[in-house]
Amino acid sequence: MKIKFFTLILLALSTLNSQAQEEYKQGPNSAVYETIPKGTITKHSWESSVFPNTKRDYYIYVPAQYNASKPSALMVFQDGHAYVNIEGDFRVPTVFDNLIAQGKMPVTIGLFIDPGHGKNEPEAESPWRASNRSFEYDEVSSTYSDFLINEMIPELKKTYNISDDLKMRAIAGLSSGAISAFSTAWFHPEAFQKVLSHYGSFTDIRGGHNYPPMIRKGEKKDIKIFMQDGSTDLDNQYGNWWLANLQMESALKFKDYEYEFVGGTGGHNGKHAGSILPESLMWLWSDVVPEKVASQVYSYPSAKADTLLMKGETMHLNDMEFTVNFMKAAAKRTFYNATKEQILLIKEGEVKATLNGKSKTIGANSVLVLMPGDKAELIGSAEGTEYYQMVYSSTDMDMKRGKEAGSEILDYNDIEYKEHDRGGVRSYFHRKTAMCPYYEMHMTNLNSGIKSHEPHTHVATEIIIMIEGETEMEIGNKKYQGKAGDVYFLPSSIPHAIRNTGKEQTRYMAFQWY
Repeated sequence: MKIKFFTLILLALSTLNSQAQEEYKQGPNSAVYETIPKGTITKHSWESSVFPNTKRDYYIYVPAQYNASKPSALMVFQDGHAYVNIEGDFRVPTVFDNLIAQGKMPVTIGLFIDPGHGKNEPEAESPWRASNRSFEYDEVSSTYSDFLINEMIPELKKTYNISDDLKMRAIAGLSSGAISAFSTAWFHPEAFQKVLSHYGSFTDIRGGHNYPPMIRKGEKKDIKIFMQDGSTDLDNQYGNWWLANLQMESALKFKDYEYEFVGGTGGHNGKHAGSILPESLMWLWSDVVPEKVASQVYSYPSAKADTLLMKGETMHLNDMEFTVNFMKAAAKRTFYNATKEQILLIKEGEVKATLNGKSKTIGANSVLVLMPGDKAELIGSAEGTEYYQMVYSSTDMDMKRGKEAGSEILDYNDIEYKEHDRGGVRSYFHRKTAMCPYYEMHMTNLNSGIKSHEPHTHVATEIIIMIEGETEMEIGNKKYQGKAGDVYFLPSSIPHAIRNTGKEQTRYMAFQWY
């Protein structure tokens, strides 16, 4: 997933620091949902040999999907207390729960490490004040990465099956922790490939300002990096953080690294970074998760020609094609597939539908569900016919289940309408099919200016077809607009909510499966 870099006009440094900051808020992918499996978090302590006479706390997050027989990905966070806090700016365990359930990142164990503090020092006020923090994080050397590679990861691997695949390793940090994360990958690219940098201290604290020329002059390394910073970040005797991050971005671009930089107007805090964390992680892990049908709105074609709207794999289907189709006046089409299932939804016109030799005339918003091996035929009206078609298969195919459930024609005029305080609903079916143990369809009428519900999740994948009116759909942390004929695709476990943005009641058809 590509994240755009918002180019900002560079003003005088004094002006940069006085700019008004945008208000950044976490999106739905940073919220807790009842249907999403929850990982576990445990707290531990460690006394280091690489950094003698120090102690530190660290936390381990283990996702609910972890399977000891399969190697998992690993992501390490510096200043771990800030990232592991489920009520803080980042809420990494919650974001991990959501993205892993959605298949947007691999099953990943999180290692959240605080900086070391001298055993003979008075107790630190907070982990931010740990006596060894700057020495460990800001030093441009391999010492901290040696600590991770030789101490912390071997300790973690005593209990958990951690992948040694380079692409399954990521490291993250904020401020000085961000330069530490980059140093780890820079000095040990054979151990960590992916870097997540939040308002990184690439300034002259302990030589971090040397990284841009080092990148430009050095051999390109196998590092993939996502960077974030704000134009009102720190400006002091050590440098200007915003300009330092722009220098890093420029050097990475010059050397043709795989990177993304997202700039905002925030300061030296996690507000902006936390608000875009889900998208940051999705981009960072995009090369190791299977590419699936994208969550978005698919627009109804302007030209009346058969059009493929979406195609690919979903959480529960290994192959799916969704098309909009147009039949000329009185045309006939036949539908048969021995190994795939189909659903047809009439959009416009009246058709004579024949299923396994039995015929029925049906109109707009009627549906035909066709099991593998069954045959159907449509003869269109004199004015022409439009219909949606989805053809699909799954690894959970059960031909016996499909035969028992059977194919069916559902006439819109036979579906009972039940009014409620937000509009009304028609329930088409709640059944099993050859491909899906759960298959459900309904049509909703939604009153003007309201949401059907707040963002929620469910295991089932869902498609929503706009029948009439205008809507706005929240999908994850993004919003999309849809009008009559458009189709929303909502992957399994993604937070979503729909709102009627028009002045009249809207209607949409929703069907979901797993």
